[in-house]
Amino acid sequence: MSGFKVAKPAETGRRDFVVRQLIGIIRDRKIAPGARLPAEPELADMFGVSRTVVREAMQTLQATGTIRIEQGRGTFLAENPLAQPFSVWATMNTHRVGELFAVRSILEAEAASLAAGNRTKADLSRMKAALDAGQEGVDAVDWRATMAADVEFHRAVTQAAGLALLREMLEVAIPVWIDMTADVTRERRRAERLQLTLDEHRAVYDAIKSGDGDAARNAIRAHLENSRDRRIANDGGHA
Repeated sequence: MSGFKVAKPAETGRRDFVVRQLIGIIRDRKIAPGARLPAEPELADMFGVSRTVVREAMQTLQATGTIRIEQGRGTFLAENPLAQPFSVWATMNTHRVGELFAVRSILEAEAASLAAGNRTKADLSRMKAALDAGQEGVDAVDWRATMAADVEFHRAVTQAAGLALLREMLEVAIPVWIDMTADVTRERRRAERLQLTLDEHRAVYDAIKSGDGDAARNAIRAHLENSRDRRIANDGGHA
């Protein structure tokens, strides 16, 4: 983080100032997930505040799950730092699966449609890489690897839409949503589901690559509807 320049804080609200600055740095991906943060003295110098203020800001971020403080080792960014408060909410609402799929369909369908018009070669490469990783996971019947590729594919579609705020929102929400709706522990037809999901992703990719916004919107809606139906069937008919 050396070399970053930030505005100096006002006399009041210094802790909140440091929290906001760090959240901005995290959001801009200037710190990699899981990376170790600079020590208190360096942060204090960077932000023009005392070490006490830095310590208070770190305690605030730790309380939200954005960072973790390991005694004797230092302070580390969480693996998915901006999703922690959302994860808490999601944990309390796991029973609302039907509503969750409906909301996903609204947001992700429009993201896919926008992606068809705005995607770049880099966006398409990122989607293709996620599809390839997903196929490797399917071939190995590796659930975790395939689900990681699933998350990456949906993120790549959102990235290609070209709306920074939508990307930031779904960057936080998508991993939690997929984790909620996949329900790995009760999956009975795992290998079949893995392949079906990947095939549906390919249909979304093909539509975006061809620049067909309507087809992209319909493809991701169909994917989410099928995912919902598979989840309900897996639950024995309960959404």
